[in-house]
Amino acid sequence: MFGANKISNVVENAIKSNNVVNHDEAQNGKVSLASLLLGVLIVLVLNLLVGPWLWNNILKRLVPVVSKARWYDTVALGILLGLILPN
Repeated sequence: MFGANKISNVVENAIKSNNVVNHDEAQNGKVSLASLLLGVLIVLVLNLLVGPWLWNNILKRLVPVVSKARWYDTVALGILLGLILPN
């Protein structure tokens, strides 16, 4: 969803938008950076709120071998999977 290449491109375009003469192009760069940050924040909050509940109530019942997860366990797992799996 938020691949490193996409994030890099959005940040690079936002930085370039500060040097352009066209006001509309600069505004588009700022909007895309703000939307990316808002999207990352929403995903993080959902993971913080829903991740441990899903792990402890659903996955633990389906796979009894797993132990109880804390909030930072699910966030770390999300970061790890984001780094390992390609988009």
